[in-house]
Amino acid sequence: MGPRELLPVDVDARIRHVMELLVKEYGYPVHGAAGIVGNLIAESAVVPNRLEGSHTGTPMRARDFAGQVRDFTPEEIRNRDRAVNRGPRLPGIGIAQWTTPDRRAGLFRHAFRGQRLGTAILFSIDAQVDYLVTELRRSYAPVNATLLTLGVTVNDAADDVVYDFEVPAAVFQGRQRLPRSDPRVQAVLTERRALAQLALRVHQADA
Repeated sequence: MGPRELLPVDVDARIRHVMELLVKEYGYPVHGAAGIVGNLIAESAVVPNRLEGSHTGTPMRARDFAGQVRDFTPEEIRNRDRAVNRGPRLPGIGIAQWTTPDRRAGLFRHAFRGQRLGTAILFSIDAQVDYLVTELRRSYAPVNATLLTLGVTVNDAADDVVYDFEVPAAVFQGRQRLPRSDPRVQAVLTERRALAQLALRVHQADA
């Protein structure tokens, strides 16, 4: 595993950093970037090695398949296998809480600046932002198009990211995705919009 980045301890510093990356390095308008970052705040508090079900102060500590809370190594996180009850019980990992097997595997295979980081990507906000943008460009083109629209509102950007990119369990009933008009989905959209507005304020305060 390669050298680890020095991760900002303060959540506002992490928000500012990702906002700067999305705007300056990847060309997103500020409102589109805020829609993304608001969702990252909700998912992980923008902590790159955060396991689903963990606390921000102990991001690699969570329940295993036996229900015991313990610390996991980067390799155990990468090699999680539900079929044999190996690794963390819950699958989510990273700033976007990648959950499905193909998206999780893609994270650890992702090449950043010409180098495949493997488990070291758990300690790189920059590489995870690059993976997120790569996913948006390759597999979520309609969402990406919305985010890149110069006139997009913060709320519309946040809505599209949560409903069509993050797709948390809260927007489902069984295997069926609920319509945006459903009160349960509206509650999620309201929460994510507020966090996206927070990301915008943090970014503007630093401008």
